[in-house]
Amino acid sequence: MAIYFIGADGEQVVDSIETAKQIEAVKKLSCSLQDDGNILTWNDFDNPEETRTLFQSILGDRKMRVDEKTFMADRPAFCVITEHEGSAVRLEYYEGHDALSLVYDIRAKELEGKDLPKWMESDPQAYDPVKFLKEAFGMPEALTKPIIEEIHKPRR
Repeated sequence: MAIYFIGADGEQVVDSIETAKQIEAVKKLSCSLQDDGNILTWNDFDNPEETRTLFQSILGDRKMRVDEKTFMADRPAFCVITEHEGSAVRLEYYEGHDALSLVYDIRAKELEGKDLPKWMESDPQAYDPVKFLKEAFGMPEALTKPIIEEIHKPRR
């Protein structure tokens, strides 16, 4: 069993050149992933004509964030792929604004419903905006917390 990354190396983000290499390495694996019984292919995750596929989105982020040194508000999303016997059997996708969290946990049929540990239980570099505003500007939590909570509500 091996672990592959897209957009990170297990410690930190990587540039777009390394991300592209990671994508190619992962795509050499057989894709055993499925979603609600639908068999998925690497094209579902990496379609160069669709910038919103997971791998292309991460690649575009690395071009801006790392290569061009552009400051970005969100934390850098990445994927963790678990390989077993030459096949990708699990894909974990982490993203977030103030802290990264597991958004997608896509698995091979034999792993569906199993209680498996997450690659990352919590973001060690999470950002607490309420704490930052208090420490940096002396803004009281009673004022900033309701505002931060409101602007971070999921939109429908």
